Amino acid sequence: MRYRLEILVAGRSQQELAPLQQLLHQQGDVNISVRHIVNGHSDPLHNVHPLPDALVLVASENWEAELAALTERPATQRPPLLLIGYKGNENLIRAAMRAGARDFFTPPIAEAEIAQFLQQLMRDKLAECARRTAHLTAVINAKGGSGASMIAANVAHILATGSEHRTALMDMDVQFGALPLYFNLPPRNGLVRALEQVESLDTVALEGYVQPHRSGVDLLASAPDELVSVADVPESRVELLLQVMSQAYDDVVVDLPRWIGGSTAAVLEHADRILLVLEQSVAHLRDAKRLMSILRQEIHVGAARITVVVNRYGKGNAVELSDIRDALPDHEIVTLSNDFRRVSESINIGTPLPELAHKAPVTRDLVKLAGQLREDTQHSRKKTGGWSLFGWGRPS
Repeated sequence: MRYRLEILVAGRSQQELAPLQQLLHQQGDVNISVRHIVNGHSDPLHNVHPLPDALVLVASENWEAELAALTERPATQRPPLLLIGYKGNENLIRAAMRAGARDFFTPPIAEAEIAQFLQQLMRDKLAECARRTAHLTAVINAKGGSGASMIAANVAHILATGSEHRTALMDMDVQFGALPLYFNLPPRNGLVRALEQVESLDTVALEGYVQPHRSGVDLLASAPDELVSVADVPESRVELLLQVMSQAYDDVVVDLPRWIGGSTAAVLEHADRILLVLEQSVAHLRDAKRLMSILRQEIHVGAARITVVVNRYGKGNAVELSDIRDALPDHEIVTLSNDFRRVSESINIGTPLPELAHKAPVTRDLVKLAGQLREDTQHSRKKTGGWSLFGWGRPS
């Protein structure tokens, strides 16, 4: 997730690039990359991935080829363009307009001009975030220790890895949450602090509370020394936080404690998909039936939104898959292979399973589950545009 503007400054004269880079740095909240164009491709964006939020191009004697290369790109592959050149060249200005230039500045550039350009870019970016709606997945144990945290952590990791999906993982267990350990990150009170400041929180400020992982997952969790219980967290604050996260991310995965009411109920009400995790035992099945009853009758969650995940699945157990289907009818059921050794090692060393054992059966099962959630995301956006705190776009 990027909240600082990413600006690429390109040109053929290092003497012109250096002061421009310095001027942009002075504006704050901007990451600057510089591309000194020498020989080879005329396209200033050749092999640039991901694309920046804006391209600042210093026109050179080869401006025709450079602007032509930008014009040939599809509109979706052209970031906003600011062209730096000299007045009096009408052909240059026309070519810049064809390439999609937002503005045209003449050296020396005033600080107020560049500040105004960046402010408009930020406003456009925030407007884009406001239109974005995340796919919300809630993961909850039917009985304690079923593996919901392991599933939430690895599914979020898979959703974020190798894709452009902005993915957040939120640990709602403010007392005993351990998700930072799954990523070898130090526990910190980001979630608690974000909830405290949620009235003034926006998508830009949210970056200060999450912990980024190299996979692309942004983790929002709390430290174990924080003297707060989930029952003390106001439902209204959770809803406001979810609204901000919905604007900032494509996928939000929430690991819920096994407690239903107030703040956790708010997450369950708005979730596009609920993963109900259990194992093959009579006690797990009994608690799963009770939790399912609460979800269906008290929170009014439709059957289509609930997926039953049988963790550590093994054939020949006393409670078979057919027993689970009979006890929990009308719900999709998926299984995760039993690989206690690898899963334990993954948690102990803080390395998600796709990095530790990407060919293991349990990892393949998790990849398949994440793929189903990604299909959910694409389907819900085609149909409604995502979930909403006010019920719009949320499946029954």
